[in-house]
Amino acid sequence: MDVDQLLSNLRNGDSGKAFDAGKALLRMSPMPIEEVIEILREAEGVHNRVAAAYAVSWMCGKYPKSHSTLAAAALLEAFNNPTEDVAVKAQALEGFASQTPRRGTKLWREVEAAILSALSEESVEIRFWACYAAGSIKLRSALPKLKELSEQDTRVYRGWWRVSEEAEDAIEWVHGRKTEDRTPMPIEAVDSS
Repeated sequence: MDVDQLLSNLRNGDSGKAFDAGKALLRMSPMPIEEVIEILREAEGVHNRVAAAYAVSWMCGKYPKSHSTLAAAALLEAFNNPTEDVAVKAQALEGFASQTPRRGTKLWREVEAAILSALSEESVEIRFWACYAAGSIKLRSALPKLKELSEQDTRVYRGWWRVSEEAEDAIEWVHGRKTEDRTPMPIEAVDSS
């Protein structure tokens, strides 16, 4: 499939086509980052924006550092958009783990602020991925809130595990320690309240 068709599927396709397109675009060298970011900003479907955020999140390794900075800025923009859907914001948080700006830069401080604010969000999905992001980038400033979440937040992120468990793992990662893989909780065991 050519680039134009993949970008069209990412922008307008159903969920399956959009994610398949995002994954295919990741394998391209170079990935058309500007076009994917435009889709992240403008696609009408939430699943299309999530798929674009996924592609932006996981393009790493074979791209120049400038692409990573561009990616982190785009994810930050999506996260900070007050009208953006929770699923897109959650994917942006997950993306900060691989699209981490250089420490000490203005962009780093903005990403840090976004993650710290997300740790206190009402959404279980946002808090869960904020824990993941904080642990992945070893965000020491998040330790007090991670400790609080590890002790108090027993809500389960559907298809995964408790926020408290993700916060426990994040604390370990900040300290440079490994954790055991967790098994997602069965959907029927999740309290939907």
